[in-house]
Amino acid sequence: MSSRAARALVAAALAAAALAPPAVRAQEFDFQRDCARWIEQHGYSSDYIKLKVGKRQPGPIEDWRGNVAAKDAQPGDVVLTRIRPKARGMRASYVEEVRRNADGSAASVLVSEWNEGKFTDERCNVTDHFGMLSPPRPIPIDTVVRVWRPSLPL
Repeated sequence: MSSRAARALVAAALAAAALAPPAVRAQEFDFQRDCARWIEQHGYSSDYIKLKVGKRQPGPIEDWRGNVAAKDAQPGDVVLTRIRPKARGMRASYVEEVRRNADGSAASVLVSEWNEGKFTDERCNVTDHFGMLSPPRPIPIDTVVRVWRPSLPL
């Protein structure tokens, strides 16, 4: 098959998918719908943050904003990091301790969190520690995507 024919075939398939009846499109994965039973149980990392600091930012963690540079993280902050491979999105963790290099710069943060462990429902990002504290773990400062200090304005 020529590359022109292959492109035409792909374009036709995409057009057909867009025109598919709503019932077919509804079968696509939707986190809010397909993971509703987990969401209702409040065992995600964002739920732990609300428990620890008394509030959370609106929306999914991917939309949460930071207000402090990672290098300035301190206990009581919330760090946002990418979830391991094979999972979508980000996770929120509570900073318990900042570990420093010899020069005083932040090397890692020791965090507490819920739902960090072996996946039991990969599509819904549920682990064997859903709604339970996972063992404390250090997170290298260079893997922190954003830091939210709940005591400061966003």
